[in-house]
Amino acid sequence: MAVNPSKRSFESFSGPDSIVLSQLPSSKKTRPNAAPDPALWDMITKLPPLTAQTILWQICSENPTSAEHVITAHKSRLTEEANRPPATFDHHSKACWYTLNKEFKRLSSHAQWDMIGRVDHTLGENLTAVMEQAGPATRWETRRNALEVLRKISKSIMLCGEHLIRRELMKDGLTLGGFAESMLKLAKGMMKEERDRYKEEGLYEKLVDLQNECDWQTDMEGLQEIYELFDGDLDDDNDEDNEDEAPSDTADFEEIQPPPMSPIPQRKRVFSVIELD
Repeated sequence: MAVNPSKRSFESFSGPDSIVLSQLPSSKKTRPNAAPDPALWDMITKLPPLTAQTILWQICSENPTSAEHVITAHKSRLTEEANRPPATFDHHSKACWYTLNKEFKRLSSHAQWDMIGRVDHTLGENLTAVMEQAGPATRWETRRNALEVLRKISKSIMLCGEHLIRRELMKDGLTLGGFAESMLKLAKGMMKEERDRYKEEGLYEKLVDLQNECDWQTDMEGLQEIYELFDGDLDDDNDEDNEDEAPSDTADFEEIQPPPMSPIPQRKRVFSVIELD
């Protein structure tokens, strides 16, 4: 009987090199990636913000899935911020007004002088609190309210009824300068359309009114830049606008440190204020 060459022997099917066996799924299960060391989270939380951001940027550049996670989180934050009511800062303005006008009103000039440091601390503390709540990521209404309340406190200082306190605040070169610097930062954080909206609400006119309450070119020199920015005479493009750009050299990113917040200069003096709308 002739042998059919098309037929394969049993050994060809059952051998270790068998095509059939090679196509069978493996019984071994793929092990999932091992969980990261719990200590890694502690390391992450202790990284400087800019270092952590640089690492995340590198990860997103190499992994589209990670980039999608960041985009989703960003959209979620924007939605949450849009649904959150804007922050109000009237309580900060009232606290400053009370300290300036009521808390030390009955004290003698000598006693008021001794309390200037305490009043100065109250002003600085409230200024810092306002700026911390009105960062560039917050909604426009919050930043608008922050700028407006800093204007109110500044005007209260200018109209202080206590001669000693007003003189020290107006001439120390620190208090009003600190408020002007913070107001300029808030104004620069607004887009042109937002500054136009600020004008349309009649708030810019109140900012301009500050120059009528003092020798502003000497006592509050920073007002000039604020006016130029709102009037379109000052270019608000600065280094801060480039924060969204990827770092050009990430090899030594660990050495990059975020700029420290400049503290409000402290003096050993006192003041009081009349707050107007």
